Amino acid sequence: MAQIDLAGYKNIYLQTAKEYIYKMLVSLDQLSNNVLDKEALNNLHISSHSLKSQSQVMGFTNIANLCANIEKVSSDILNKVSGIDDHFMSLLKNSVDEINLELARIEKTQ
Repeated sequence: MAQIDLAGYKNIYLQTAKEYIYKMLVSLDQLSNNVLDKEALNNLHISSHSLKSQSQVMGFTNIANLCANIEKVSSDILNKVSGIDDHFMSLLKNSVDEINLELARIEKTQ
């Protein structure tokens, strides 16, 4: 099977990644105001899942792993396996901050 050069997709990836990050931050802000906001939780879950998938395809495993963690936590909250509290909110916000740092590193390369 032929190897696909993904370098040409980097700018598109970065653009969509920033859109997903924005959606995650909006969702986290909404959840800060109302931890029962299902729409915000769903948006957080979908955004993290989508960015995870795109990051895996591009080979950005650190971002994919961070997104997988956000996806897992949001899924657990949606499925009432766990609740959302200040600790979870802090972890989620820190994960999004770390994704932003990773994106900045990617943007600076090549």
